[in-house]
Parts: sequence; structure tokens; C-alpha cells
Amino acid sequence: MRKLDLSSYNVTDKVIGGDGEVIEVTAPYNVKDSVINVLFMPAVGLQGAALIRQNMLAMKIEASKDGFVILEEEEYQRVKSAAELFKAPSRAHVEFIDRILNKTPEVD
Repeated sequence: MRKLDLSSYNVTDKVIGGDGEVIEVTAPYNVKDSVINVLFMPAVGLQGAALIRQNMLAMKIEASKDGFVILEEEEYQRVKSAAELFKAPSRAHVEFIDRILNKTPEVD
């Protein structure tokens, strides 16, 4: 079994204001929703019964209340596989992917 940290973290991005000034903007990155979203990316290629199984996993993640979810090894492998297919549009996603691939410890 694996323990996946679903707590949000802050991301700081630089944006250009209306006057051309560079402004740093900090916003929360919602990990729980992001995990659920990557489970259903078109690249995952879900069909039929696999779609139903993936939705059951998404519901389990969605129902978690403690900032983490305990996943069976098979469930973790599905999350990991989806994360490996994710095409990150920015650096803001590094922590998200790192949590899944490298910071999801085995637990009893």
C-alpha cells in the first residue's frame, strides 16, 4: 500500500502586468483535483470497464479527508502510469509529479 500526499502547495509564477512590469503571483496548486484529472486524460486511453475502475479510484481519492489517501499497489500503479503520461505545461507541476513518482512511500 502507498500513502499519497494530496495536500495543496503554493506555486509562484511571474506574470507581466498591464504596464509591462513583472509581477510574482502565488496561488495554491490543488493536488487532489489534479490527480483525479490526470486519471482521465485522453492519453490514458480508458475504455469500457477500465473507465469504470478508474472512476472508482477517483471517487476514493475524492472522498479522502486527511490530506492523503492510502492506495493499494495496483491503484498506485494506475496513478503513476497516468502521471508518467502527463505533459506538464509549466514548472508549477514539478512538485505534483514528484509526489506521485518519488514521494509516495509504502505503508503497512
